[in-house]
Amino acid sequence: MKKYLIATFAALLFVLVPVSAQTFQEGFFLDGYTLGFRYNPALSNESGFIGGVQYSNQSRNNVGASSFLYPTEDGGLVTGLHKSISADKFLGSLPDISYFNGAIDFSIFSYGWRRGDNYHTVEASVKGLYDVSLPKEIFQIVKLGTGRHQYDLSGIQLGAKAYAELAYGYSRQLSDIVSIGARAKLLIGIESIRYDINRFDLSFTEDSYVASLGANLDFTSRMGKFRTDDADYLKPLSISAKDKLHWPSGAGLAVDFGVVVTPVEGLTISASALNLGVLVWYYGNAGRSAGTVRFDGFKDLSLDDIKGGKIKDQLTPLKDEFLNAMRLKSVSKRVSVEAVPFTFNAAVKYAMPFYDALSIGVSGNFVRWSGMSYKEFRGSLAWNLSRKLGITGNIGRGDYGMVWGAALTVGIHKFHLNAGIQNGFGGTIPYSSTPLKANNKCLTVGLTYDL
Repeated sequence: MKKYLIATFAALLFVLVPVSAQTFQEGFFLDGYTLGFRYNPALSNESGFIGGVQYSNQSRNNVGASSFLYPTEDGGLVTGLHKSISADKFLGSLPDISYFNGAIDFSIFSYGWRRGDNYHTVEASVKGLYDVSLPKEIFQIVKLGTGRHQYDLSGIQLGAKAYAELAYGYSRQLSDIVSIGARAKLLIGIESIRYDINRFDLSFTEDSYVASLGANLDFTSRMGKFRTDDADYLKPLSISAKDKLHWPSGAGLAVDFGVVVTPVEGLTISASALNLGVLVWYYGNAGRSAGTVRFDGFKDLSLDDIKGGKIKDQLTPLKDEFLNAMRLKSVSKRVSVEAVPFTFNAAVKYAMPFYDALSIGVSGNFVRWSGMSYKEFRGSLAWNLSRKLGITGNIGRGDYGMVWGAALTVGIHKFHLNAGIQNGFGGTIPYSSTPLKANNKCLTVGLTYDL
């Protein structure tokens, strides 16, 4: 029963967490989208603008619920741990490392203004990042049990961070054909935590079970520093406020670059590289754990021992030994240099010469962050009646299968409302948003006002 609970919990980390978005590439195909500089800093507007809160949410998971749930001949549903599902079938559907990464972006304020051929933008935003990774061998051990004698469960990671971003963008029309642009970003770390089990070797013999453990914890904690006990082990639930930080927990820089080319009337080509940069985090709380746990099993227990509760007597010290091996001993405060999510975008659109409100195009992007990369390509169709009304849709293929997207912009007086969504084909579990397949789901909404 316990192995089913372990597998179910691990699966839930990936398939039951609400999924979310990525760079708003649909905006490139909408004439009324004012914030195109976020997709490519070379894009600009005819006039200035003020932007209110813009929200975008992105996430990617490279394994879905269909890797854990299987239909039966009688119309039922079983997990991959059921005896009717072979180990090769279940484990063969899982990647070596299962990832779930996400980012949330709140643009608090943005402002743009034109000076001749030059266009300037400033923006203040808050961003949150989170990621989980689990090695395939976690699921192997609950499926195969002691059928294998050695397991390497290293590589379990959980992390989350939040930081503020202050950006200045500049674009220039070099000629009637070429525009270039760049954005410089000051990154201010708010909070970051990462827990990494870097060693978890598990071996089975006829005589015993042995686990060799090692883990790292890094936590900025502006609230203060974790207290320690007499042996210098961290007490995570006890924080000393007298050591609280009075400066940012991290700082960094990033830049965006972009170019837009219009070689002939109606044809626009865009390429951009976003978030080339790093954040340097100051981890005021840092701990390391290392230890070995040995269990000789229950082979010496008699029936009377079992009835007398001797199993509990053996399991209690085992639990204590395991927790002791995972205790985090305080280490010196640590500084870590970490990359921010990098994105490369490319897109082409062409307005139909017989009806320039209708355009076709293609786009692609590549994203790399926290050990996981993702790429996709889409074909798009857009209808822009004016800057007041535009709608676009796309379909394509990514690393995890077929994808689609749609977006619109609506103008009322000088206000522009934009919204878009991206998703993958494959469906979800009824009455929930749990994707059946590895997924890349996106949501973006925002409001601007033309000056």
